[in-house]
Amino acid sequence: MEVTRKKRVDILLRKSIFLTAAFALGYVFSIFHVPAGWLIGAVVVGIFYRFVIGELSFHSFYFDISLALIGVSIGLTIQFEMFRAITSYIVPLILSMFAILIGAWVLGKILYHYSNLDKKTALFCCVPTGVSIMIGLSNDYKADTNVVAAFQTTRVLLFVSTMPILAGIMSSLFVEESTSTTTNQLEQTIAMPFPGAEFVIYTTLIVITLGLAFIWKIPVASFLYGLIVGFVWNQFVYEVPPMPNLFIGVGMVILGVMIGLKFDKQSLVQLKQIGRISVIVLGLNFALVFAVSYMFYMFTDVGYFTSLLSVVPAGAPQMASIAAVIGLDATVVSSMQIIRLLAVVVLIPTVIPFLVDKPVKQRNL
Repeated sequence: MEVTRKKRVDILLRKSIFLTAAFALGYVFSIFHVPAGWLIGAVVVGIFYRFVIGELSFHSFYFDISLALIGVSIGLTIQFEMFRAITSYIVPLILSMFAILIGAWVLGKILYHYSNLDKKTALFCCVPTGVSIMIGLSNDYKADTNVVAAFQTTRVLLFVSTMPILAGIMSSLFVEESTSTTTNQLEQTIAMPFPGAEFVIYTTLIVITLGLAFIWKIPVASFLYGLIVGFVWNQFVYEVPPMPNLFIGVGMVILGVMIGLKFDKQSLVQLKQIGRISVIVLGLNFALVFAVSYMFYMFTDVGYFTSLLSVVPAGAPQMASIAAVIGLDATVVSSMQIIRLLAVVVLIPTVIPFLVDKPVKQRNL
């Protein structure tokens, strides 16, 4: 009993130090205006810990809290007028989504022909949707789940870690209006009934969101319900200022460490065994997203970085939170990402049976 208690205390201490380090590095990055510094700092700490120190697991509830926090923060900024603008983006979004899926199918063919992977595994590696969805499908179709997990995790990690940095580097090429001024104005003009009332409301909305996610489970439930709860509260109950960056930073830190801890040495070993073609396919995936996002940018009045974050298949919460922190229109990004996510969740399981043969289960005699 004493040994078990000491072990629990040791794990709790390690987790506390780990989260403090992640928060500290994220804070330093944000001070130096690194795009999405909270997220990048946490990802770096997560990868370092997994590579140098060892494994560290967190309950999925931490992940739900981060999604709820980010979802509510964005939901509080959504206005009715935004829905009218979003409807004009549906057709370009559908076209861009199909372009990415077709491109992923082609990349799967390339990966299959130039590696030792079977067709199913190669395809599941390249389909740009949630890591958990692809792992589940690869398991159902008897593909190599470990390779799929390594490839998909690497893809998401690359997108999440590089998109905000690229946005900062390329800002001189594509001038885009920031939304941070509007946010500051809202913070100054909205009066609260008593000191600290907004923080009580933020906490209440997050608790409501988590409760809904627990009762009605859907993909990224905490994020989606957070958007709805934040929007409904601000429009129909009582208007509150947008969440301060420090609050959003906490959500991004938790999100970042969860992503960073998934990437380990085994992932690198598995990618290395596939060979140079894995790097080439990941690079082509990158190029595909940039090409499709430019197409989206040309057919809409959305700025290029907003288009990029709206189209890139690396997670709705991640891309929306990056947009919020670097001052872009997070509501457009989250709306486009949610539509893409829901379409892919429905479309992929429907299309997969026509692309690969599901193995026949053998009966036990």
